[in-house]
Amino acid sequence: MALAHTAGRRKPPPHHSPHRLLIAIIGVLATLVVLGLAGATAIDRAMEHRRVVSMMGPKGNLQSLPEMRFPLSGTRTLDLKVTLELRPKASQRPVERRLGRIEDRLYDGVRGIGEDRLVGPGSAERVKQAVKDAVNREAGRDLLKDVLIERMVLR
Repeated sequence: MALAHTAGRRKPPPHHSPHRLLIAIIGVLATLVVLGLAGATAIDRAMEHRRVVSMMGPKGNLQSLPEMRFPLSGTRTLDLKVTLELRPKASQRPVERRLGRIEDRLYDGVRGIGEDRLVGPGSAERVKQAVKDAVNREAGRDLLKDVLIERMVLR
């Protein structure tokens, strides 16, 4: 009878080892440290990006023109690759729609510069001005901020 009486009783919960609790606490703390370091790294990168943007300004509104080859006198040619830096709120569509006309106007402008003035100091500025004139004439005046010459080879 005594056995039946003790059989209905619950067993006391097993004694939890303090080592298990310590391991769980260390695991939680290690996870929090890793998450904190990851968050600090993300914030540091965001602040670095802001610092670079504040120093250099925002990324420009760029429109790349296809590479062009202009025959000059005789066997000489000018290979030209330029990128247009448009004003911040300007659309690229006017340049895209009038690309053929811009190339034709630029051909006239480069031939007007003359082969002898395409060599030496100031030649890049003359070509930039010819590009600006062609784009302003065909696509509109308040569109262009600057012309960036990527490649200019006189052969």
